Amino acid sequence: MRNRRLHKPQPLLLRLRPVLGVGLRLATGMVLAGMLVLTAGLLARMDLDSVLRLEQVQLVGDLQHLRADEVEAVLALHGRGLFVLDLEELRRELLALPWVESVRLRKRWPDTLEVKITEPMPVARWGDDRLIDRHGEIFGPVDLAAWDFLPALEGENGRQVKLMHRYLDASARLADVGLGVSGVTENARQSWRINLDDGGQILMGRDGDLARLDQLVPLMPILRERHSGALTRVDLRYTHGVAVAWQAASAARETEGTIR
Repeated sequence: MRNRRLHKPQPLLLRLRPVLGVGLRLATGMVLAGMLVLTAGLLARMDLDSVLRLEQVQLVGDLQHLRADEVEAVLALHGRGLFVLDLEELRRELLALPWVESVRLRKRWPDTLEVKITEPMPVARWGDDRLIDRHGEIFGPVDLAAWDFLPALEGENGRQVKLMHRYLDASARLADVGLGVSGVTENARQSWRINLDDGGQILMGRDGDLARLDQLVPLMPILRERHSGALTRVDLRYTHGVAVAWQAASAARETEGTIR
């Protein structure tokens, strides 16, 4: 006779545990969903600008030209709620200010916005009211009166780096013959000239090759022997020869000569 294993009946609670577990999880999920809906409703009715109000703006960095009221003017266009303040949009607007090269923003709870700004370092003037920074970027408008010691460059936007290189090369070549370069100007047809410290000009045409200056350098001692006045214009656009004009020392008239 085969032995039969007797099974002891399980308590009712144990038998219902799988069912209760599913029901409990379902009930918990419904409660959490309800809380989320309630929270969303409360936030929708709440004025978020009144939560964590922006009370302080802390400017960080060695600022020489940017004023705090310029930053505040930009912030005034935004809500004063620190919670909802769009830092990326604010950063773009601050970068549009003349004396701002880079911006880093950080919210410091509960009521402070930290603004770290790096100002551009000017290396040249550009046109009538702009400056060029160390990265070759144009910024402004600014008052150029305080920057007259910088070289003056002028041309189409996008040409500033090339003209800066030409200025540096021309300055190095002409320094050996005592000619100081104040800047470089290029017109819309990319015909350019070198402007000298004493007001003279060297016309270079559309050729960007500064080897043309090698024609002028050996001529300078000869020109100074012939005329004591300052050069007014040197035209290097000729294939053979150089046209020179200078201001006579004893008369307010321009005299010209061509050397071949």
